[in-house]
Order: sequence, then structure tokens, then C-alpha cells
Amino acid sequence: MGVSVKEAMQIGGLVQCKVVAGEKGLHRTIDYITVMEVPDVIRWLKGNDLLLTSLYPIKDDPEAIGHLVQQLHDVGSSALAIKTERYVKEIPEVIIEAGNRLGFPIIEIEDEVSYLDIMTPLMELRLNKSDLGKEQLEKFFQWITELAMGGKGIPSLVEAVQQMTENIITVGSEVPALEGISWGKTVAALTRAQKNELKIAKRSIRMERMLDHQSTPCIVTPLFLNDELYGDVTCWQTKREFVERDFLVLDRTVLLMALEFLKVITRADVEQTFKDDFLSEVLTGNVADKAEVIEKGKMFNWNLSKDYQVFAIAYSSSPQPVVKRENEALWFQERKRKLLLKVNDIFRFDAQKAIITVRKELIVVLYHREPAVGAGTLPYTNDPHNSSIMDLAESARRQLSQEFDELSFTVGVGRFYQGLEGIHQGYKEAVKAIQLGKPISGKTGCVHYEDLGIFRVLGQVNDWKEMEDIYSETIGKLVEYDWSSNASLVVTLREYFANNCSLAETAEKLFVHVNTMKYRLQKIEQLTGCSVHDAEKRLLLHMGLKIDQILQSGNV
Repeated sequence: MGVSVKEAMQIGGLVQCKVVAGEKGLHRTIDYITVMEVPDVIRWLKGNDLLLTSLYPIKDDPEAIGHLVQQLHDVGSSALAIKTERYVKEIPEVIIEAGNRLGFPIIEIEDEVSYLDIMTPLMELRLNKSDLGKEQLEKFFQWITELAMGGKGIPSLVEAVQQMTENIITVGSEVPALEGISWGKTVAALTRAQKNELKIAKRSIRMERMLDHQSTPCIVTPLFLNDELYGDVTCWQTKREFVERDFLVLDRTVLLMALEFLKVITRADVEQTFKDDFLSEVLTGNVADKAEVIEKGKMFNWNLSKDYQVFAIAYSSSPQPVVKRENEALWFQERKRKLLLKVNDIFRFDAQKAIITVRKELIVVLYHREPAVGAGTLPYTNDPHNSSIMDLAESARRQLSQEFDELSFTVGVGRFYQGLEGIHQGYKEAVKAIQLGKPISGKTGCVHYEDLGIFRVLGQVNDWKEMEDIYSETIGKLVEYDWSSNASLVVTLREYFANNCSLAETAEKLFVHVNTMKYRLQKIEQLTGCSVHDAEKRLLLHMGLKIDQILQSGNV
């Protein structure tokens, strides 16, 4: 901790010296004292230096003398003290002029005053001030520890840090149950790039962020739990410039704040478990007393007498993780918690807050909506809000994918029903949309149950013996022939149906001659006994292909 030039002039050998120029800069702080022994000493200065010199290294270089003060000013030095009589009789006028112009103190050292007379007392004072600073820090750390242990909460910790740093402190939180602290200021959220920077650094770093719509220098300290970023503590440069101890203060304080975050998160985890267990009965249709369930829902501020659209969000790790993690189970559990927080954040915009729960490896969202006027009975044969619902699903999937680029997401959407039974039915359909939609229809991202077509019927079949028999009598024989003969009859048949049974279009798509297509269709009829020109037999082939897709998806 330094002293000002004005204070230094009252200490040791400087008492016998005088300021001959640059009095306006007497507030400058001295942290270091350096003697000029070589001409290029400026390159070694650290800033806030008091430079002592006789000008001997540059006494024969008028250009160097003329630039000396400007160079010292540019590197952030505090003052220049020149010893006269021995090598220079008086301080050059060019130095006096520059000192006055730049407000840079120029001190004349009397001949009888040695450098040691100046340096020793100043260094002793600086060391004493440093010790006082350490003692002050220890008292501060003891104080905030007592605040944390006494359950005073994050606001009390923030107020204490504000007193210590003399700057505004704000707290950002990604935990909905723990709102951030901004003291009425408008604080721009951390960008994704800034979050990534904090995740890499894992310590306090300087940044430029928007405070009250103005770019403001700040120190941002990340708040980590189990290697996941849950918030930040930001010190804004609003009253004074930052010093090194500010970083230490923030790093020590954030550990105590992390304990407060952990308390809130643990409490939220317990509450979420109760919510999940309660909603499990609704989702699976095990509701004995509707009135009782609706009443119990009020404990969580849920109105289960309303109607809800059901979304199911499935997530999985990338097939080949970029980084091998030491504890994959802990990492996945943290991902699950962060996913739940993010989904809550995505659907928080609605006045009727969405109900969000976890069931097995799915995040389920119950999104309140009113029945459409004049659209008929539920479920709608043509939902007038289908487009906006799918836009919402895609928006959620896109935001999740951006936030968690190491995971892949599929969103299943059920049809809209009324009541508690409607939640159960919508959930079943949303799960089916995930299970059958992506592997069967080739869709990625978001799948609506209505878009499954015939699979909506096949997906309801409980006894698959008859379905497997149909498959064995039709497509199963083609699969076996393709494997043994290196043929492609299944692909041919699928493409033929996709092109509305047009020989020419299918041949063009498969890059074969029309006669080749005719031969393949004859071979299909020969192997299966089903002609593509017979409506009943063609239906069996269609069914066989659909069953094949379900079998390939592994969702039987």
C-alpha cells in the first residue's frame, strides 16, 4: 500500500528537499522507489515509481533529457527526484516545463541528502502500511465469516464487501429460487462468451460489462458448485480504481456465498423431489381422487383444474464425448439440475407459470393453454394453435442446444386434452412422439404425436405376435434376401411407395433403368406373394415396412 508524493515529502530525507515543478500531481501514489543507473531504466519501471537520479546516465544526451518526464508520465510513474550540484548544477528547464505541463512532480534533492536517506524511511513506512493492510484484511475475513455462519445471508455479505472495496457489488444468479442482487441498478446478464471465459479461468477476472446501460470496468468472480457455474459476484469500478487486494477480497467472499447458494439449491432439490413424486401419479394416470390431487397441487402454487399442453424433453450425451470426465455420474447429475433450471427459465415468461417436473430421463413441461373457441372437441383433429406450439417447442430445443452443446435434445409434443386425464394422455403421446418420431419418421429436434400417422396406431399395439408374423411374411423375407444376395429390395420398395408407386420417378431416384425396377418388383412379389398392384397385398407390404421401422428403432 503506497503513500502519496505529498506525504512522502514529510518523511526522511525528502523533508530537506523541495518540489520545483508539477505541484498538481502531488496526489500521485508511490509504490516503488528506483534509482536511475542506466539510460534505459524506464523500460523496467512498474508504475507508481519515484525515480531518483543525478541525470548522470543521460547528462550528455539533450534529447533523452527532453523526453524523460514525458516517458515517466506515460508509464505511470509518480515523481522524478533529481540530485543537483554533483553532475548538473540545476534542473534543466525542459524538465521543469514538462513537469508543470503534465502535473508531474519534479523534486530537487539537496546535495547533502543521500538516496538512502530517502529510500529507507519510505520503504519502512510502506512495509508498515502493508502490515496494517493485512491486519485489516484478516479482520474483514473474520467479520464476513461470522456473518455467513450467523445466517445473515448474501445481502449482508454484499454490503460488507461494498464497504471494503468502496465500489458497487452485484450478484448474478442462475438459480430461480435465489434472485440476484443489483441494488436497483440495471445489470446486463453475462453473455455466453463471458460465461465460457469464467469457466476456463475459474477465478476472478477483469471484464467490461453494461451497468445502467453504460460499459463499465469490473471484476467478475465466478461462483462454482461441482464445477458448474451457478452465479457471479461482480465488483464495478464506480468510485475508485481497483487494487490487487480487491481480487483477494472477492475470491474469499465468493466461497462463503457459495455456501448460501448450496443451501438454496439443496432446498430446491428436496422440493423438486416432492413435486416429481406427486406429479408422477398424474402423469401415469394413477389418480384415485381428482379433488384431492387438485387441492394438493395448490401447495406448490399449481392450478391443476386448468388444461395443459404437454411437452417431453429427452436429452443424451454426445456419442463421443470430447473430454473424459473423472466422475461421469456426478457430472450428469449436475447437468440434469442445470437443465431443469434452464427449462424453468425458458418457460418463465408466461403469466401462468409452466409446471415442470422430471420423470425418469425426461423433463416434462405442462404448459397452460385455453381451449380454442369454435375448434371443436378435444383432442382437435386440426389444432389451430399447432404452429405456435411447435414454434415454442423448437425455441426451447434451440436454447437448450446452445446452452448445453455437449448434449443432444428431442422434444416430443402430445395432443391437447382437458383435465387431469388430459395431462396423462398428453404425456403418453409426448413420450411416444420421442420414442417413435425420430427413428421412424427421420425427424430430429421436435416431433408432434399427430405427425406419427399410422405409427399412432401401431404404437398402441400390446401384443406384437401378429405384427411380427406380418413382418416375417413380408419385409422379413426381403431383408433376408437382401442380406444373402447383396440386393436392395427393401430400399427399392420403400422408395417406390414414397414416389406414389411411380416406376419412372423411383427409377430416377435410385439411378436404375425402368426395366430394372420392373424386375425388382417382380422379385418382391415372388418372395412375399404380395403384388404391389393388389390393394390388399400392397397394404400388407406397407404395414411390413412400418413394422420394420419400429423394430429397427428398438421401441417395441
